[in-house]
Amino acid sequence: ANVLVEMVSNHPTMNLYAVNNFGKELRVGLDEDGVTALTWGVFPNREIIQPTIFDPNTFLVWAEEAFSLWTNMWLNLYEFDSKSYELIEGVRDTFYLVAIIDNDFMANGAEDGKSGLWNGLLQVANVDH
Repeated sequence: ANVLVEMVSNHPTMNLYAVNNFGKELRVGLDEDGVTALTWGVFPNREIIQPTIFDPNTFLVWAEEAFSLWTNMWLNLYEFDSKSYELIEGVRDTFYLVAIIDNDFMANGAEDGKSGLWNGLLQVANVDH
């Protein structure tokens, strides 16, 4: 998570929101109650359709549901103390659910046609691009 925080911190147009199974939150570039518009539906001869938004409070509710699936659904598929059970439990208890938003993806695009976010993620993953 720290490498993603560093990447987003170096790009002032990006926001990061992450939460783990225990409710620990990481925020970069987001106000406490800030909502970010992600997309707009614009069609000829019509008004702008309601945007898709990112709301950190809604994300917390969704994250709680997502992490509960690890416990209520996936762990129930395997025997307690099996390697599969331990793997899923470990992922649930150590990973973060992450949302990264690039608010100026067109300006951050490189000559290769990839956005600043995409190039940043490739660098974090240490992938030759």
